[in-house]
Amino acid sequence: MLRFGPTKSALDLDGDGKRNGFIDLDQPDNENAFSSIRVPIGVIKNGEGPTVFLTAGNHGDEYEGQVVLHRLMAMLEPGDVSGRLIMMPALNTPAMLDRARVSPLDQGNMNRSFPGAIDQGPTKAIAGFVNEHLISRADLILDFHSGGTATQYVDCAFLCWGDNDDLNAANLALAESFGAPFTMVCPIGGPYSGDLDTAAYNQGTRFLSCELGGMGTFTASSFENGWQGCLGILAGAGLISEAVQQRLGGKKCDGETCFLDLAAGTDHITSACHGLAETHLTLGSTVEEDVPAVTIHNVHVFGAAPERHVTPRAGIVAVRRRNPLVRPGDHLLMICDTLERSALDRPSR
Repeated sequence: MLRFGPTKSALDLDGDGKRNGFIDLDQPDNENAFSSIRVPIGVIKNGEGPTVFLTAGNHGDEYEGQVVLHRLMAMLEPGDVSGRLIMMPALNTPAMLDRARVSPLDQGNMNRSFPGAIDQGPTKAIAGFVNEHLISRADLILDFHSGGTATQYVDCAFLCWGDNDDLNAANLALAESFGAPFTMVCPIGGPYSGDLDTAAYNQGTRFLSCELGGMGTFTASSFENGWQGCLGILAGAGLISEAVQQRLGGKKCDGETCFLDLAAGTDHITSACHGLAETHLTLGSTVEEDVPAVTIHNVHVFGAAPERHVTPRAGIVAVRRRNPLVRPGDHLLMICDTLERSALDRPSR
């Protein structure tokens, strides 16, 4: 039995075979006082080889990755793998069941809750179990995200960059194996404190996350990018053979991806009023500086001159907001600079 505070799991992660089970969370509130909240987990193991840990549902309203993991669990058998595959399709299960970004139990954002804690609520307890028992077992991790209900991203890998040059290079190789149209490069210790990326980086574990689609929907094209990327990662790690990759519909990846700077090379276009946003740019498009981007029509002053926004820099339209009804402070678009691949060959950028 593996335990971390109010969480525990009896699932055998070490023996050969294919098994599914749960991480059980005790939450003695009014609704769950005589229940366990069950977070699903599965393992497929066959002999010696790498341990790959796949997660989805880190935010509950992000779906493509969840379907990728359900499909893998259904289609792979122990004889298909050399090593161990551990999967959690709904990392924040309470949020997933609530169709929400954060947990209804404690408003916990799983991707701001690592490395976890025993006594700071259910979300940090689940994160702590993952940090102590699963990251520590993994040779590499792939964490699936989408834009959630609020936003839509270009289909991209998400590459965190720190001061460990060897780990940076290993994670860069994962991004190229994933082969998404874009790869966002973000510094470790940036605006995403408490994320799974940083927890893995701090343990020296190879890690890649991704953003696929969004707006709280399931998109076939984004799912296909995630499916192909996942198979590329598994084959590149040696967990599955090229023959198994092909049987599952995988295609050989050329490693081409456009790198986006998610640090100094990023600007947001942000509303200053309550209004209806009329967006003039297409997600994924290449834009020049100072071109019309968004017009916002004031909903309180009918006939008032609209608020007009232009692009603050040249780059790629990487993220867009879902809901056109906006408030002051709402981001409407994110524009990112591109990075040359050669810039990532230099130590610590």
